[in-house]
Amino acid sequence: MDEDEALYAFLALLSPALGRAADRSQRGRAMEKWGVTPHRPDAGTPMALDDADGYYEKIPEGVFGTVLFPIMNATDALASTNVLLLAAANKKPFNHHTASLLSMCRTAIESSAQAIWVMSPKDRTTRRARAAGLAKVGIEHAREFHVETIKAHENGLQLLTDKELAQSRHRLKFHEGELKELETLTQENARKYSELVRKAANWLADNPPAHTDETSKVHYQTISKLEYRVCSSFTHGHGWPTDLVEGPTGMFAKMADSLNLALLNTECAVALFEAQTTDPKTGRVNYYPERLQVTIDEWRSQY
Repeated sequence: MDEDEALYAFLALLSPALGRAADRSQRGRAMEKWGVTPHRPDAGTPMALDDADGYYEKIPEGVFGTVLFPIMNATDALASTNVLLLAAANKKPFNHHTASLLSMCRTAIESSAQAIWVMSPKDRTTRRARAAGLAKVGIEHAREFHVETIKAHENGLQLLTDKELAQSRHRLKFHEGELKELETLTQENARKYSELVRKAANWLADNPPAHTDETSKVHYQTISKLEYRVCSSFTHGHGWPTDLVEGPTGMFAKMADSLNLALLNTECAVALFEAQTTDPKTGRVNYYPERLQVTIDEWRSQY
């Protein structure tokens, strides 16, 4: 251990909150391999049946893809917080880049909440409607990207090659077709991400994960709302949360609290996904942390 590492270890001893933050980011990184090793639903599982009867063709990537990518995004954000904290420990002045770390927490919180909101209903009709609503938001963004790209080219503001222009026009037509198909389906509104975070927190409070007591020790809905607001403020460049902390100890505590919410939401999204996509009889190799198994088994029985 060199001088900087020894000094950082001493700092962690003086500030338990920094130790909590490091531990939670490490637990988050334990889902990194899961996030880069996706699997399709096993035959006969709830999510396989959600996408049956041609439904997979009606929603871009089906219910499966609509929930998988947000969870992968959440696991990557959590893994990145650990990379950041490990880098901070290597050299003075031990800059933890708190604003960036909390922005990553916001990504994990919001992305995992979207997936929980879609997957949590017991009935298939509602899960499909929520997936359709969430998919519509993404496809509308994709359509607008190509509308603006083509407009910029036509106005001389951005020059595209003939191949690039043809590709953009093709993608625009493709996304318009996807939206036309989505309009034939029942949908639930997924436009306000803060609402999805709130609804995911409500579900987790009513269905506490068996692998941890963290959601039952507090009023989870309130903690979720407040920490999401703080993390979002840094994403948008607002400085008011800095008034809530006093010195490094307060900063470390805020990091630990935000990481805790991001970790819990993401663990639960992974567990709910596995509960609805995995048949334990298949002998599949699992890349999620073993501690989630008890929650996966309990939630699997609900669907």
